[in-house]
Amino acid sequence: MNSSSWINFINKETESALTLLYSYMGFYEALKDPEIVKAANKNSQFWRTYTASIQQTLFLYLGRLSDDGKDCKSFSDFNNHCVVNVSSFSKENFLSRKSEVLKLNPNYLDNSEFPTKEGVCKLFSMATKYNAFFRAECKTIRSKVYAHAILTEEHEYFHLFEKVNLIEIESGLLAYWSVSQHLWQSFHNARTIQPELLRFSEKEKIYKSIEVAITGAI
Repeated sequence: MNSSSWINFINKETESALTLLYSYMGFYEALKDPEIVKAANKNSQFWRTYTASIQQTLFLYLGRLSDDGKDCKSFSDFNNHCVVNVSSFSKENFLSRKSEVLKLNPNYLDNSEFPTKEGVCKLFSMATKYNAFFRAECKTIRSKVYAHAILTEEHEYFHLFEKVNLIEIESGLLAYWSVSQHLWQSFHNARTIQPELLRFSEKEKIYKSIEVAITGAI
């Protein structure tokens, strides 16, 4: 894949994974309200199916992001591609793709800084500390519990779930997503890369949507 395809792919993967995570977390957050528990119990089988499906799909995404197999497209592969192809983010490359931008706005690039190899590596360093976590239990759960059903009884895989927590998954996914967002803005809009975590603004909307779905109240 070229740089544009890589950026769009990882952006979509991480955004989808975060949406799944917050759909799962939002359900259990909603259940802190006794009235919502009563509403959920009216259709309890559906909500059990919902949470199981969301959890399964989430771990399939996490495993895919961390899978370093030969034919896979992991976040680490994305990292390597961007470092090797840092010229994709150069001023020359940007202008070759958007040759009309300076005609429309001669000052468009006045405050832009185009990333160096060191700058791209610094950006990815936000996410590096989560790579081992995603490659360990998260990938194992994806492979042995969901993708291939090697472990089918709860007592066989319970210890794997004990080693993961939603907050760490959230932190890792936010780091991955932030990296892809910064690179998207740099590639498409020549925005200066700032190695900082971004806020996923859809989280509150997802939580509210879960409550509405359970209670039927709009």
